[in-house]
Amino acid sequence: MKRQVLAAAMGVMAVFGAPEKAQAYDIDCAIMLCMAGGFPPSAVCARAYRTMIRRITPWPSLPPFGVCTFAHVPVELGGPGGEGELDTNLPEYEWLNRTHVIWFTGRSYEPRDEPRQWDWSIRSCDRENRTCRYIQRVYGSHTPWPATFVSESGQEIAYPTSGGLWHFYSRSIMVEYGDYEGNMGHSEWFSY
Repeated sequence: MKRQVLAAAMGVMAVFGAPEKAQAYDIDCAIMLCMAGGFPPSAVCARAYRTMIRRITPWPSLPPFGVCTFAHVPVELGGPGGEGELDTNLPEYEWLNRTHVIWFTGRSYEPRDEPRQWDWSIRSCDRENRTCRYIQRVYGSHTPWPATFVSESGQEIAYPTSGGLWHFYSRSIMVEYGDYEGNMGHSEWFSY
């Protein structure tokens, strides 16, 4: 009889699936925490790394992480236990809506029988890379790209490289963000 009950219980679990194991952090929190530690070996950090790579690999790529909300933390662990998405239209998330992904592409080349020339562009996109606009687009300049540019939020940001004679091609990405007090900041440039 015990074997039949055990077999029935196993059958029900196989049909409906085993309950999902509670996670200590939602994936965006895990990415931030694991990235800070250099993605140390663990199941959580391995999953966080795979998710980050999946988000930045396709074109247009998504930012490597979103908002660390702890939305999936179970109630018994002190979280809200929610499954839904965060409503970022609320006033307390206005800082998130100031987030931009900034793309840089630059190249240096020497046309036949002409002096060296430089092309570069700076494109600013919303945090989901859905709405983008060019801040700068220059083709055929006889001088390298300048040292800095001004972002949509009014920050003066240094270009990823100096555009010197030996930089023939460069692609980089950075994230410009605002905190909840309205202060603007930005990440480093990441070449890809």
